[in-house]
Amino acid sequence: MPADNVSLGLAFLAGVLSFASPCVLPLFPSYISYITGLSYEEIKEGAEERRVRALILANSIFFILGFSAVFIALGASVSFLGNVLFRYQDGIRVGGGILITMFGLYIGDRALEFRLQSLLQKWPPALVAVAAIVLLMAGLVGIDKGAPALGGVLMAAGLYAAAAVFFPALSQEKRVTLKSKPAGWAGSFVVGVTFAAGWTPCVGPILGSILLFAGTKETAGQGVILLASYSAGLGVPFLLSGLGVSYFLKYYQSFRKYFRVVELGSSVMLLAVGILLISNYLSVISAYLIFWTGYTGI
Repeated sequence: MPADNVSLGLAFLAGVLSFASPCVLPLFPSYISYITGLSYEEIKEGAEERRVRALILANSIFFILGFSAVFIALGASVSFLGNVLFRYQDGIRVGGGILITMFGLYIGDRALEFRLQSLLQKWPPALVAVAAIVLLMAGLVGIDKGAPALGGVLMAAGLYAAAAVFFPALSQEKRVTLKSKPAGWAGSFVVGVTFAAGWTPCVGPILGSILLFAGTKETAGQGVILLASYSAGLGVPFLLSGLGVSYFLKYYQSFRKYFRVVELGSSVMLLAVGILLISNYLSVISAYLIFWTGYTGI
């Protein structure tokens, strides 16, 4: 069956939330300046508005095509692998749901300035290891005894506790940057590819969740459509903000206070998707919507 409208809507929303995240949105003016070759003052003052808009539009499109090409290729690859492992689809769905739930816990904790992680790191490592093992075992029992949602959340909590203490480097931000931009539209495309390949962990948890979701699809084509929807969610606000960059710069400072709300919203979305995947209720919701609307997606 084609990628359903629920999946596409979630993927698009994930892209929008990625754009609004605290380590993408603040750098937006810098990206615009970098891919167009315009100075920050030229962008802010809006001199020669028609020329500036034309430069921003053309270069933004190629920048978006660059990161979309990477994301879509990843979606096709993950979905193809999922198709090869179709006989294990239930296990992949549950495992992916647990990891997505863990990503949700990570983003929520980040929005709260890693208070849970800091607390766990004060505990003796042996105690954290025991607690993580207990949570993982309790989660397995819950899944085995017919309570997959509770079991999945317990396992995700155990994994996050272990990662916070024993793998703290996972919370560090890594970037791949270009010292100088290659000329022209091709250069903007290369910068887009670099953006897609090098930014973690802000985009990483949300993108990783969408890729895990794509891995549960039956065909590579469904994964391509899903990641294309995510790319659109990330690209459309980038393009619109670029065309209205003077308004963006005017209202950006007042929006900054909502970054925590955006991150908490991302956390809630990932937690919900993860739990729905583990319990297999996402497909139930999709089936009900298809039944009531008659729309099966594109």
